[in-house]
Amino acid sequence: MNQFELNQIRSKLRRLDLDDQFIERYLEKLIRNKEPFVTASKTIDRWEKKDSGQFVLQALACGLIAALAGGWFAVVQ
Repeated sequence: MNQFELNQIRSKLRRLDLDDQFIERYLEKLIRNKEPFVTASKTIDRWEKKDSGQFVLQALACGLIAALAGGWFAVVQ
């Protein structure tokens, strides 16, 4: 990996709120194992934090749809 790719990986890791010591050790491991940039980038992308607010909104929407459907079925029968 060249310096530009290492900086991109470092940036991705910082966005995950990881400490600098972990980031440097991880980069050293990638260099030592001759890990290609694409593979390392895909691995880090899987680590991305999920937006819990989005999950809550989806759960509320599903609950509302289920309640409306249940009410409609109760009225129909």
